[in-house]
Amino acid sequence: MYREKDSFIFILLFFVLLPYLMTVLILGRKACPLSRDTSLEEYVPAVTASQISWDSGKEAIKVQTLAARSSLYSQKKKDEETAMIQEAVNYMRNKNMDSTMLEKYQVFWEAARETEGQVLKQNGEIKEIPFHAVSGGKTREGKEVLGEEYGYISSADTSKDIDSPEYVKGCYFTGEELEKKIKEKYSGFSTDEEITAEIKSTDSAGYVMEIQIGNQEFQGEEIRAILDLPSSCFTVQKLEGEIRFLCRGQGHGFGISQYTVQQMALEGKKYEEILQYFFPELTIESLDGTEMESVREP
Repeated sequence: MYREKDSFIFILLFFVLLPYLMTVLILGRKACPLSRDTSLEEYVPAVTASQISWDSGKEAIKVQTLAARSSLYSQKKKDEETAMIQEAVNYMRNKNMDSTMLEKYQVFWEAARETEGQVLKQNGEIKEIPFHAVSGGKTREGKEVLGEEYGYISSADTSKDIDSPEYVKGCYFTGEELEKKIKEKYSGFSTDEEITAEIKSTDSAGYVMEIQIGNQEFQGEEIRAILDLPSSCFTVQKLEGEIRFLCRGQGHGFGISQYTVQQMALEGKKYEEILQYFFPELTIESLDGTEMESVREP
């Protein structure tokens, strides 16, 4: 009875507030007389909803909520939060928000409310929290790949991801297809009559750092974008006249693996424990700097 009443109130509030939120998102926060900090918190549920499956369990959604909030406030300090917000509003515009979807969205709202103001910090500084759908079995070391500034992004064992149906995918290209895709970005690209591809280096998690194709060297993430590969954690083989990129995982491989988070949550682990597993160098604190010691219940 109370659950049905809460759901009705939520749906009513959602439709009442939606025009306001859209106005702020489209015209900017100056269009409405709310403080910048207060309005940012209002975006957290929508940003989170645009980043994770709506079928995720609540504890996994709380993990993503802290990742979204931390990244949002971190980017705000550099006046770069608009892109995240715009991406979220575009996502929500294209979502068919019937009563069933509104019920699901309520979980995002609850997760934001129950963790209100909680962010991940290192030495008092809010950090951006990267995430991806599925890893290659181990997440990547930030310092190794991105530099000292990203040393807080630790490598974690995510071997649970091997069980994901999205863990492995083979992507096949003929020589002509490969050349055409690369030339769309690099018009000077050329190759021998028989196209070749050779991995030059990988990081400690097995993600490709450099690969030689024809007369050009590419970074792993660059060739992933050019060829629309699910991951830069791949091997390359020539099979029956085609080049096969056998990819493991989905996404860049840094930070949170959402599949492993889901499995940890199913095992009964709480969001604080899950976040500490992925980011042992960070602490969960409130925006005003108070370290959080317990879960905030509704």
